[in-house]
Amino acid sequence: MTPGTDNRPNPTGFGSPFLRLIDAAGAACARLGDVLVAAIAAMLCFEVVARYLFNSPTIWAQDIAIAFQVWFTYLGMAYVLRQRQLIRITALLALASPSLRRLADGFALLVILAFSLIAVIYGWDIVAESIRLGRRQPTMLELPNWIVELPVVVGFALLALQALADLVRLPFAPPPEFSPTGEQT
Repeated sequence: MTPGTDNRPNPTGFGSPFLRLIDAAGAACARLGDVLVAAIAAMLCFEVVARYLFNSPTIWAQDIAIAFQVWFTYLGMAYVLRQRQLIRITALLALASPSLRRLADGFALLVILAFSLIAVIYGWDIVAESIRLGRRQPTMLELPNWIVELPVVVGFALLALQALADLVRLPFAPPPEFSPTGEQT
């Protein structure tokens, strides 16, 4: 998921620095996700060595690895949207006119935005309740639940911002192109 060069068009004029800031936040979160994946691999390797070579398993490696996995999954959503790498069905869109493809893209972004906002609202209620009640994971480490609930809120908030930024860009960008095989060109 490492961020690379983004060749997607940026509108000039009003809002452009804010749109670039949203893109930069998504790319930074994707880079953080790369670091978290490497940390997960290191932790699990350490756990295997500790458990099988030294007969001394940790109580923290699995819990922290799972928490990191949740964080990198949700932190990467905005970047994946910006790169247009979300799963989508394009068999009919490949045959559609440019205006219909643009309309479909706009509709998809609106659905993503709406769903993301709902996830942020309900997710925040869950995080706040976990903090208020002091809920903890049912493991030996007993991590607070909010640690693995908060990335849902953060990730969907970033996804909502990215969907909004892409909606603002939509009139300035060429319509999406799809090959007959379903791959975006």
